[in-house]
Amino acid sequence: MNVFFSRLACGLTLGFLLATASWAQTPELRSDVSGAEMMTDLMRLTMVPLSEEPLEFRGHLAYELTRSSQSSVGELRWDFEGKALMWTDALNSEGNCTVRLSPDAPLATLGLKREEGNFMTEQMMVMAGFWGEDSEPRVLKAEKNAEPTAIMGKDCLPWSGKEGKSRVTVWMADVSQLSWSEAEIEATRNAATSWLHCRPNAPELRNLELPAGVPLKAAWGVPDEEGTLPFSMQVLTLNPSAPFTLDAPNLWMHVPGRDINQVAKEMKEQKAAEGN
Repeated sequence: MNVFFSRLACGLTLGFLLATASWAQTPELRSDVSGAEMMTDLMRLTMVPLSEEPLEFRGHLAYELTRSSQSSVGELRWDFEGKALMWTDALNSEGNCTVRLSPDAPLATLGLKREEGNFMTEQMMVMAGFWGEDSEPRVLKAEKNAEPTAIMGKDCLPWSGKEGKSRVTVWMADVSQLSWSEAEIEATRNAATSWLHCRPNAPELRNLELPAGVPLKAAWGVPDEEGTLPFSMQVLTLNPSAPFTLDAPNLWMHVPGRDINQVAKEMKEQKAAEGN
């Protein structure tokens, strides 16, 4: 009996939504809509755009990411306001990437080829280790007597810190080696720092405070017997001015907990309010 009523409720909900979708179209358009297209329209009712406005990115870098001896090439884009980030840890034909709309917003994962994705909840962010308890800024210390390492033709000095058994080292390039504006340097630093903060289950990177300069390499994690850290990122190409626009209003995102029944309830309430 419970199964019967469950199916009946589902059927009534779908019927209501199908009728509402039909009323929103002209008779000519209704005759051309297939069942598959109608179901897509119904699913879209439970989704929201990634953003109401297109996202404008200005800077870009490509990096090699190593995770337990497995390497991939990814890229990072950022805006000049220090809010939005877009990155992928592995470039592929699906265009799978992660977007952060603002520093205090949960992440969104999406596939550019599918033109849709998913928002994470705050609970998901905590469970995945992206967020944790607030702590004091983690300040790195310069490694004494360390020789500069050449990265992208720039001399970089290592700065290190630790969190429990975990270690982190970041190689910084002095800004005197870069012919960039102060705004470009600051935006690049903020983007690289934010990317490091968004590493899952990496407490040694959370609230990390970088020294002066631009980071071109980082390594972190619990070292092995030889002292090698399991995770690393090294910049391959870097351009502080590489404009790119993401068509966010046409990227449809699933919202956790928002289903057909919730949409039907909202639409009924809206029609009732319009009738008063």
